[in-house]
Amino acid sequence: MAVAADDLAAALDALLGNVFAHTPDETPFSVTLTPRPSGGALLTVADEGPGFPASAAQRGASGGDSTGLGLDIARQVATSFAVSAGPGGGAVVTLELA
Repeated sequence: MAVAADDLAAALDALLGNVFAHTPDETPFSVTLTPRPSGGALLTVADEGPGFPASAAQRGASGGDSTGLGLDIARQVATSFAVSAGPGGGAVVTLELA
């Protein structure tokens, strides 16, 4: 089932909101959308900020001054959801979309 445009917009807004709220100004970040041959796509938001603790991926948990619900909003639209550290630190959030 395809992701509704409003739901995808809310997920992307939450992920970008995390980048802007929890990284220093002018921190490099990227957003990529890669189509999958079998259908759907991978949406990846990565930054070179301080990263976040593994517990940040839990609903309502936050390593910063926030509600901790941003990642949960993004998780709800994904068929698969992964949070990891980037090669030089920072955070990488990958959503598999239908």
